[in-house]
Amino acid sequence: MTPFHKINLRMIALLVMPALLIAESGAVVARVDEEPSETVRYQDLNLDSQEGIAELYLRIHAAAVDVCKPVDGPQLGNRVSWIEWNICINHAVARAVHAVHNEKLSAYHWERIRGWKLR
Repeated sequence: MTPFHKINLRMIALLVMPALLIAESGAVVARVDEEPSETVRYQDLNLDSQEGIAELYLRIHAAAVDVCKPVDGPQLGNRVSWIEWNICINHAVARAVHAVHNEKLSAYHWERIRGWKLR
């Protein structure tokens, strides 16, 4: 092979490798996007009452804890895992509260995350 052919092969390899990596990472992203979820039923609750709102919030929080469980079990020994677990739960609860579209539930959630007491 002449030096010209070696350069061309190297150039082709340099151009093809990123394309392969992008295609491979796209396949990984497709699997990562499939977030776990859990359905929380609340037809039996009266969302006009404070008790109904509190019960729904407890159900949402319990579902968030289930969804955010680590795949390898409850190994929250290090601080990073603990922080990531809390962030996961907080985001899952916030998304669920938002999805319900109930002002009283949103206010209840706001009071919980800000540490205010109910009156």
